[in-house]
Amino acid sequence: MSLAWLTYPLQLDSGRAFECDPLTTEQCDFYKQRWHFWYIADYVFALPTVAFFTCTIGVFIIGHFISTQLLGHRKFRGPPVWQKLIAVIRYLSYRGFHMKSLRWNSAPVGVLLLGLVGTVFFFCMDLVPQPYYWSSEIFGNSPALATRSGWIALACMPFVFATATKANWITLFTGVSHERLQVFHRWISYAFFILALMHTFPFIVYHIKWHDMEYHFASNLIFYWTGIVALIFQAWLTFASHSIIRTLGYEFFKATHLFAVVIFIVTFFWHCDWTLTSWNYFVATAAVYVPCYVYPWVRTCFEYGVSQKAQISVENNGFTRITIPAKFDWTPGQHCFLRFTSFGLLQAITAHPFTICSSPSADPDEQSELVFYIRHQRGFTAKLYQYALELPGASVPVLVDGPYGGINLQKFNNADHLVVIAGGSGAGWCLPFIERFVKHGLNHLVPADEEHGQVALADAKETLPVMVSHGRSQSGPLSLRVILATRDISSRQWFLKTVGELLSKHSAIDSSSSVRVQVYLTGDAAEEAQLSKKGPETVMSSKDSSSSAEKINSMEDGHQITVLGKEFKGRPALSVIVQEEAAKVADAGQSLSVFVCGPETMQNDVRNAVAAENLKILKGSKTGGVYLHSEHFSWA
Repeated sequence: MSLAWLTYPLQLDSGRAFECDPLTTEQCDFYKQRWHFWYIADYVFALPTVAFFTCTIGVFIIGHFISTQLLGHRKFRGPPVWQKLIAVIRYLSYRGFHMKSLRWNSAPVGVLLLGLVGTVFFFCMDLVPQPYYWSSEIFGNSPALATRSGWIALACMPFVFATATKANWITLFTGVSHERLQVFHRWISYAFFILALMHTFPFIVYHIKWHDMEYHFASNLIFYWTGIVALIFQAWLTFASHSIIRTLGYEFFKATHLFAVVIFIVTFFWHCDWTLTSWNYFVATAAVYVPCYVYPWVRTCFEYGVSQKAQISVENNGFTRITIPAKFDWTPGQHCFLRFTSFGLLQAITAHPFTICSSPSADPDEQSELVFYIRHQRGFTAKLYQYALELPGASVPVLVDGPYGGINLQKFNNADHLVVIAGGSGAGWCLPFIERFVKHGLNHLVPADEEHGQVALADAKETLPVMVSHGRSQSGPLSLRVILATRDISSRQWFLKTVGELLSKHSAIDSSSSVRVQVYLTGDAAEEAQLSKKGPETVMSSKDSSSSAEKINSMEDGHQITVLGKEFKGRPALSVIVQEEAAKVADAGQSLSVFVCGPETMQNDVRNAVAAENLKILKGSKTGGVYLHSEHFSWA
C-alpha cells in the first residue's frame, strides 16, 4: 500500500488519470462509458447509494416534522382526505404477519415494502448494468461486477454504523427510536455482506478463467489477505448478531461484537488501499458513529455521575426490583442501559437494557427514583437475582445510560381514550401509564365557579377545587383501560397490590375512578385461582352494593386489596377488545391510543386489530383514529 497519502498536503483521494493506450479507439470508447469506467465507479455506484439512504431518511424527517409540529394539536383532525392518508400510513405501520411454527413476527407491511424498495434498488444498481466480466484482461484485473458491488457495499457502511448506536442522528431528526432502527441496522448489514461476497467471488471466477489465480494471489498478497480477514469478521458480525446467539450469551455477544468491529474496520481500511474516494467513507463513518458512541459515556460521567448506587431486592412474585435515585425526567415505556461494575469484568463492560417501571416525581423537592422490575432468565439477570436473594436491599454501584425510546407523549396526552395491554413480565411496564394518567388528571383539574360549587377533600392537606358537573378537564385522556394477561398467580397478586397502592396515593383525584383494570389468568394461574362462574366468562370480582362498578378483591399479607375492574379466566380476545373500544370512540367521534407490551402472539393480535380499525376509516368510519405503540420484550 502506498503511503503517498500521508505526505503533505494530506490527501485521502487517489488520482483519476487514465490513458487509453494500449486500447484501440473503439475499446477506449466502450471502456469509458458511464457503467464501465473504473475511474469514476465511486461516483456512479457509491454516491447514488448514499443518495438513496439519505432521501429515505429525509422522507421520515419530513413526516416527523409534520406529525409533531403541524398535527400535534388534539382537536386537529384535518379534512377527510388527510384522515384517510394517516389511516393508510398507520395500517402499513401496524399490519404484520405471524409464523406460528417459528414463533416469529414479521416486520410491519410498511417496513417490508421499504425493504423491498431497497432490494430492488441494490439489484438494479448491481445486476442490471453489463457486462459482469471483461472479455479481455486488457480492460483491467477488476471484473465489472466486482467493481460495482464493492462501491455499493462501501457506501452502505456509514449507514450500518449510523443505525447501530443508542443515541444517533437518525433518531434525533426522525423520532424513530434506536430499538426500532435495529431492523434496518440488520437489513443494511445483510446487504453490506451480500455485496461484499459479490465483490469477492468475481475475482476468483475471473482469475480461475484466465488460469492466473495463484499469480495474482501471490503478487497481491496483502490486498487479498486483508480482504479475506475483513470478510470473515464481517460474516461474524452479520450472523452472530442473530437472536439465538444473543440469547445464549448476551455478554459474550457484546464483547465479541466490539472486538470484531475493530478488526473489521482496520483490515477493511487497509484493503481499500487509497482507491479513489474509498477512504472518505471511513471518515464519514467516523463522523457519524464516534460522537454518538462517545455522547452516552460523557452524559453518564458528567450528568448522572459514576458513583451512583442501585438498591436491589426480590419481590413476592420473583421479580428483581432495582431502585436508583434519578435527577432527570422520563416518559412511560422508556428504558435505560445499566452497567453494573461489581459483578466481574464481563458485566462491567456490558450494559443491559431495562424498562423503567416508575414515573418521575411531580414535586421538585421530592427525589425521583428509577424503578425496574426484572424477571430473571439466564446469565446476568440470574446472577443479579441470586445476589438479591442472598443480600436483600443491598446497594451496588451502577452506571446509568438513558433514558431511550418510550411512547409518543402527544399520542398519549391528545387521545380521548387509552388502552394499555401487557403480558407476563410486562406487568411492571403498565405502571407508569397508570401513574401518568392519574397525575394528568390532577394537573388538569379545572377550578369551579360559584355556580358549580366546590368539593372538599377530607384526606387532603388543602381543599382542591374541582368541577362537580364536568369532572375531569377535557384537555387530557378521559379513560384508561389496563389489560394484563399472566400465567403466574404471584404476579397477579403483586400487580393488584402495586396498582392498588398507586391508585390509593391519588384516591382523591377524579381520574383514578376512570381507570379500569382487567386481569386475565391463563395456564397454571387460572387453575390455582378460586374462580366463580359468572356469565359466559369465569370472573373473579365483586360488585359494590352502593355502586354498579366491578371490583377485584385480593388478599395480600392478611390485607384485602380492592381494585376497580374485573378478573377473567383464559386468554383475552384482544382483537375483540380493540374492536369494542374503537366502536365506542367512533360513535363519539373520538380518538383511541393503544399501547402493548407482551409476547409475539399478543403483539401480532393487537397490531393487526388496530390496523383493521384504521382500514375502516377508509370505508367511512367516523373515529378520530386509532394509534398503536408496540414495546417488544426483545428488540436488540
